[in-house]
Amino acid sequence: TYGNGIFVAVAATSSTNSVMTSPDGITWTQRTGTTTNSWNSVVYGNGLFVAVGLSSASTSVMTSPDGITWTARNVPLNNTWKSVTYGNGIFVTISEDGGLATNRVMTSSDGINWTLRTSIASARSWQSVTYGNGIFVAVESGGASTDQIMTSPDGITWTGRTLNTGE
Repeated sequence: TYGNGIFVAVAATSSTNSVMTSPDGITWTQRTGTTTNSWNSVVYGNGLFVAVGLSSASTSVMTSPDGITWTARNVPLNNTWKSVTYGNGIFVTISEDGGLATNRVMTSSDGINWTLRTSIASARSWQSVTYGNGIFVAVESGGASTDQIMTSPDGITWTGRTLNTGE
């Protein structure tokens, strides 16, 4: 992602050296994340970098104002958070798993305090979420169902969308 004058990338590693920054996208510097974690996605919004991933504790989110110094954040559910986006004043992250099929969305207005939200009522492996043109859109990794996309105007209330094919 890009924000505040720098590029920030995260990685799934076996050490805390899971963050990289670059002023130009060419020369990169390794940074220290908060935990040994499989970080899956990072976004910049409202003056803050937010990274999401999988953790064996409740700290599967980390934040940074500059991309260099990171702080672990507690979340209400330790899922495999796959993707995070920012739009309309809110951070939204989606998960590929969870205890209940509907516990696969979290939102935060500040990137620090997170609220679990209800996704559509099917056990989907959500892989990516984005925001554009006033709507959040999440997609899952496939299957035979036709509701592989869900949308939300606010990141809180989600609606399954029908595809022409289940591929």
